[in-house]
Amino acid sequence: KGNVMKFALLIGALLWGLAVTMLALAQASPDAALDALHKAGADANSAAFESLLAQDVVFLGVDGAARLEGQSARDFLSEHLMQENAWAYRSIERETRLSPGGSVAWFDETLQHDQLGRGRGTGVLIRSSEGWKLAQYNLIVPLPGGAGSTSGVSGTQAITAPGVDNGAGQSGVQ
Repeated sequence: KGNVMKFALLIGALLWGLAVTMLALAQASPDAALDALHKAGADANSAAFESLLAQDVVFLGVDGAARLEGQSARDFLSEHLMQENAWAYRSIERETRLSPGGSVAWFDETLQHDQLGRGRGTGVLIRSSEGWKLAQYNLIVPLPGGAGSTSGVSGTQAITAPGVDNGAGQSGVQ
């Protein structure tokens, strides 16, 4: 029984240490914060992932109707991060721009996922006393083979939630 307890304490300490390390790295720069976010997601480490979110974070998902804020976003992301490979995105290209005062960063990145292929992430980070925090994230995953209704731009596809009119009509070209 004693060895099991020691093992459990060791694992807990390692996970806590990983979260603290990720937070320290995230304080360095917006890019480091985004890298830490993707690493926490790939490791399904919901505690480390959530520690990088602003209190009032807004998450816009691939469903045209998905807009989650604050605790709703945390609950959704935590639940889905428990699934293996759910957030296994790697940033393969990123552009980051800082506000004149250096307290806000806007970014867009090209993502790669082993099962889903390429995608895009855009968003906003804010600098806090705890380091850079994700204030908004918009995850965009292109549809394979052009499935779905078109968004109105020739060749561009949009995902629409059931019962939501995206304004594109059936033909998509207006």
